[in-house]
Amino acid sequence: MSVSLFGTEFALFPVAPTPWLLFLWISLWLFAITLWMITDIVAIKFASALAARRLARLSAVWEPILFAATTGDPAPILPRVTRFEREQVLNIWCRIGDYITDDSRDGLNTIACQVGLDRYALNILRPGLIALALPNQVEIVLAIQVVQRLHLMAAWDPIETLVKKGPAPLDRYAARALVALDPRRAATAIVPALERQGRWARHLVEDLIAVGVAGAIDEYANLLASVPQSAVPGIALLLERCADLDTAQAVRDRLSDPATDDPEALAALLNTLSVVGDKEDRRLVHAYVAHEQWYVRMRAAQALGRCGDRREAEVLESLLGDQNWYTRYHAARAITRVVGLGPGHLATIMQTSLDAFARDMAAHVLAEAEAPAVRS
Repeated sequence: MSVSLFGTEFALFPVAPTPWLLFLWISLWLFAITLWMITDIVAIKFASALAARRLARLSAVWEPILFAATTGDPAPILPRVTRFEREQVLNIWCRIGDYITDDSRDGLNTIACQVGLDRYALNILRPGLIALALPNQVEIVLAIQVVQRLHLMAAWDPIETLVKKGPAPLDRYAARALVALDPRRAATAIVPALERQGRWARHLVEDLIAVGVAGAIDEYANLLASVPQSAVPGIALLLERCADLDTAQAVRDRLSDPATDDPEALAALLNTLSVVGDKEDRRLVHAYVAHEQWYVRMRAAQALGRCGDRREAEVLESLLGDQNWYTRYHAARAITRVVGLGPGHLATIMQTSLDAFARDMAAHVLAEAEAPAVRS
């Protein structure tokens, strides 16, 4: 048996292999592969055990120091942090910071600067290192948390780059840090992150609200008129969760724009209008009660619950017979919320309507409203 390489024949076996010789060679190869795998597993376990032991040792040293700093009793002399210990100390510092209030973080922040964690974080976030993928994602996340808590404006550019082009979930952590640094300046950079999050945008929105985006919500409302339709749901959700009535006009303007025809964008805007809208928006909402997409009709019914009055009785009753269950459900709930209609009108529909769908949904929503009283 031989193989040809660059025109030269090489013999694999000096003599014709017997079945026993083939079995021996295969066994040796399998043994070598098994030995390599076992060695690799043992090395990984050994490295993990060493890392856990080092972390436990550092925790025993640094946790008392950091907790004392949160109570206003900093240690007079801090242990030296070697370059091999920085990531573990940074991990301990971030973990303790998660469990304390903002008022107690001044001592922690002072220690971070004294031991050089701020410089370490800025070094990790250098664009050149991130482009080469030298820091792992855990290091980058920890560095982003340091930037956010120490308010390191020097890291603005690399953080903004991570928001716009970074992989998940780094873009989410970076967006939170950017808003914490300057919510107004961060507005245009946040839009791509909201757009990429798609259905997961709600988690990012909750993060942004937690770091104070509501204080600059007018900046985000102003962007609504110019962003692409794919970014509208994320910004609309942000406006809805902040529930600032002053942003309603921006929602109306985008909803009434003929160029806004994407069903996802329309549904998101109607959903926001159901929180910040008023009675003047009823005619605007009427344009979407017969939309071809059920979720747009559902959000229109939901918005009429806030913006409508008793004149909406006919429209909402027609939606009670919609082919989609969720549209019927929100139409029934809207009837209970409209001034001049309420649960009494829904009870009348349940008794007199010829539409079986409308009767069933009216009964369902009325029973749902009575359930808490029954349990109590």
